[in-house]
Amino acid sequence: MRIRCVLATAALFAAGCSTMQALQTRPTDPVARAGAIAAKIDEAERLGAKECSPRALAKAKVSLEHVSHELKEGYYSSQWLDPDFDAANKAAQDLLSERKAAAETGRHYRCVSTPEAAPKGKPAPRDG
Repeated sequence: MRIRCVLATAALFAAGCSTMQALQTRPTDPVARAGAIAAKIDEAERLGAKECSPRALAKAKVSLEHVSHELKEGYYSSQWLDPDFDAANKAAQDLLSERKAAAETGRHYRCVSTPEAAPKGKPAPRDG
């Protein structure tokens, strides 16, 4: 019985240490995190997100605005805001990844999914 208690305590201690290490690897300054997310959104806008991905752009902007508003209120701790920051970062990163992939196709930041974006000499994709 004593061995089980010692093993259980050691397992809880190890789990707590790994959680603390994961938390310490994140930037601790919430303003810096918001700035990094805003920079991703700005870059995606320069890559044509407004014309080609308006819904994803709006989602990223609203997520950032939500977490920025809660941050300005000053009521919530940075640990409380971590899930909101993660959601805003994921939305911005997904948007930026999509726009970078479109830019790498060499179509001058045009939307890849539109028929006009099809390379010349190849038939445009059809619906249906």
